[in-house]
Amino acid sequence: MQNSAAGHPSSWIRNINRLMQLAQLGLVTVTVRIYNTLTQTKDAIRGRGLDPRHLNVYICGPTVYDSPHLGHARSYIFFDTLRRVLLLDGYSLNYIQNFSDVDEKIDLRATLEGVVPSVISERYKEEFLRDMDRLNVIRYDVYTNASHIKEFMHRVTRILMEEGKCYRGGDNVYFDTASGGGFGSLLHDKLDNLISGSEADGYTFQKRDKHDFVIWLGDFKPDSFRDSEGRPSWNLECFCIVHRQVGCELDIQGGGLDLVFPHHEVASVLSKSYCNVEFANYYIHNAFVTIKSDKMSKSLQNYVGTRELLQEHGADAIRLYLLSRHFRENIEYDPVELSKWTEAARMLRGKLEEAGALSGTGEVKTGSAGGLTPAAEKFMEMLRDDLHTERAIDFLVEKAGERGEKALSVDDMKYMSAALGLSGFRPVRESQN
Repeated sequence: MQNSAAGHPSSWIRNINRLMQLAQLGLVTVTVRIYNTLTQTKDAIRGRGLDPRHLNVYICGPTVYDSPHLGHARSYIFFDTLRRVLLLDGYSLNYIQNFSDVDEKIDLRATLEGVVPSVISERYKEEFLRDMDRLNVIRYDVYTNASHIKEFMHRVTRILMEEGKCYRGGDNVYFDTASGGGFGSLLHDKLDNLISGSEADGYTFQKRDKHDFVIWLGDFKPDSFRDSEGRPSWNLECFCIVHRQVGCELDIQGGGLDLVFPHHEVASVLSKSYCNVEFANYYIHNAFVTIKSDKMSKSLQNYVGTRELLQEHGADAIRLYLLSRHFRENIEYDPVELSKWTEAARMLRGKLEEAGALSGTGEVKTGSAGGLTPAAEKFMEMLRDDLHTERAIDFLVEKAGERGEKALSVDDMKYMSAALGLSGFRPVRESQN
């Protein structure tokens, strides 16, 4: 979905021609490289369109049936930091996130409380947004509830059935993996070696093949959305939300490592079947927060709530703690270690207070790559190379403790804080003429 062009059409055409000329001359450069699950290499991030520095980014959102925990916070803080680094280096971004609000867990909680499911989903959606605001996660450009596009998901299911790529099995509709789509592209494994689990609780599955996946649960009426019973599967949700927003032009798909299979594999298959292109050029996945080596999760009841940690430690400490490991390494939750980062956060904020840097708007202009001080350039190089936040944080803490000629300038402190999301600083894209 492209934004409508502003101004006279001839001006818009001149801008397009200029972009094409710059791209052909190699003058529109890209600077940030990151590990891509699709290629299993560190790739330079480049947009699909004429402007290689414009990116459509989709981050998988939470299932809104309960409060967020530290494991959730890690993922959204990581992708927020990626966003900040890209903005500071001059990229323009369209960040999109879903809220999974069509789910059995929501229905069950609603039944227990004697309310309709939307009461539950809206409650925890708002709680999630409040916690992310307090964690200095920049609000996304687009948020979409899965429930808001159920009719579109019905249409996609109908089209796939008409093309012979789906079939009925009992009460459900399944995608026929034998129809193609390149299943297994993210795990880089043969289809027979992939784990095929159940898609939902409380439903009976009648698949032709163990690798087929459900896209509609319950009685599906191709000619009538309103008469169809059941619901679209979580497997279908993210693909349809992205397609409604940006068509087949997604650059980055992001989420936790647990989403690689089946969720992101399924989006890849659906896109190759429906759009004839890979769902995204870059699949970026963060590792987990663990407790006794197990992934922090609601199902295991081994989680620490975000709200409680915010009250005790504050946003800066949580961000430093979660960014103190590379995003592809697990973090074993350690309250002692978190307390150490609470002290580091106080020190950094104290330096900014001493310099009188906290009295402004907190805005740091973007697109200044090439005009940075040596210290800021060294800091950004650590982040441009696979987002090594742990190195950048160590550098910031070390340099912030120095005095005299070696001390960081106030502008450098603000710039680095904006990159890491500290003390309320944030990148602001310079206005376009």
